[in-house]
Amino acid sequence: MTRRVLIAEPDADVRELLELTVRRLGYEAVAVDERGDVDAVLLEPASAVGRSVLRRFGADAPPVVCLSVYPREEGLEPSASVAYLVKPASSTEIADALRSVFGV
Repeated sequence: MTRRVLIAEPDADVRELLELTVRRLGYEAVAVDERGDVDAVLLEPASAVGRSVLRRFGADAPPVVCLSVYPREEGLEPSASVAYLVKPASSTEIADALRSVFGV
């Protein structure tokens, strides 16, 4: 079964690049408006889109990999966060973070 990664990124160009990266890594890229189970979230924590995604999951949020334009700071990173990357992050950094989520 292919792991599903929801991408919560407000910038369309960045989102498209992240979708391509996620697919190249062998995962299924899931849009914010899609329903169904996801195995991880790739999230811009400073965006309203990202915050609404986390509210939708509530306490059942899957592991979150933050990918932000802002450095790590108190209150920005959600509790479900397992990694915090600052843009521009390389595809290798993203791959490493997702592999750590999935234990591979």
